Amino acid sequence: MKTIAKVILPVLAFTMASAGAISTNDAKVKEAEKPVLITGFIQNPSPSNCLDVAVECSPINTGQICMTSEATPRQVWRKNAANQCSLNLYKVLH
Repeated sequence: MKTIAKVILPVLAFTMASAGAISTNDAKVKEAEKPVLITGFIQNPSPSNCLDVAVECSPINTGQICMTSEATPRQVWRKNAANQCSLNLYKVLH
């Protein structure tokens, strides 16, 4: 009986630890895949006069330009080193 307990308890503990590690890893992967709202800028009316907007966009080129969700969409930009909103942002593809 004691021998069985000495064998089964470590195996049971290892199995539970493995299941916990796998479920934690899945949660981290799902969290990393969630889109993130960032601050982008629209030109108002020139690149040196920017208004900030919260958008779900990325600086990584996905082939689709980031646009606002207004009735008349406007392109959303990032700021450059000169503090002008003139760098492209791209739509996050799901």
